[in-house]
Amino acid sequence: MGRIGKHLKAEIDKYIEQVIETRLNYKQTALTFAPSGDDSPPIKDDRIILVSIDGNGKFAAVGVLTASQGAKPGEKILYSRNEDGEVQAILSLLNDGKVKLETPEEISVATEKDLKTESKANVEVSASQKMTLKAQQMELTGGTLKCKGTATPSGQGPFCAISVCPFSSCQSARTRCSQPQHHKPRRFCPRESSYTEHYWQ
Repeated sequence: MGRIGKHLKAEIDKYIEQVIETRLNYKQTALTFAPSGDDSPPIKDDRIILVSIDGNGKFAAVGVLTASQGAKPGEKILYSRNEDGEVQAILSLLNDGKVKLETPEEISVATEKDLKTESKANVEVSASQKMTLKAQQMELTGGTLKCKGTATPSGQGPFCAISVCPFSSCQSARTRCSQPQHHKPRRFCPRESSYTEHYWQ
């Protein structure tokens, strides 16, 4: 036999034990049973389904009545809520194979091992404000590197702030560079007294 009640509160220790009102002023306690690896305590006033445990008169909380977030057949949407029941972070696994993550707050990824991202197509990262990359050693590899924008003279850093070298009259500023080819000579800069490391297009 099953019952449906209103979640009042939860005691969270090793397990999630709920206090549920199944009829007016009648409260029951029940341990929460959920899919393996799912840690999601309900919030106040959630509707909980209870099932009877044979032989001991106790009940187990096995499900919560949830509001649809628009999932279509074959899709799965995971979401969190605040204490007022407002939806916050949303992870959508769509039936066309796409994965969508939405959140009003920051996203943090932490690992003690390597973090790898691989795409057989394009990768695009954009920020409305500042983007920062930090590492003890950073390496950029590939065929062509293209940069846009301007450099402000500071006396430090790898970017040239002048468009034409005053010594050689060669154009200094470029938006693109590629790996040097054996049949393309490297250019000598009198000011730096060294050869450039890249062939500038």
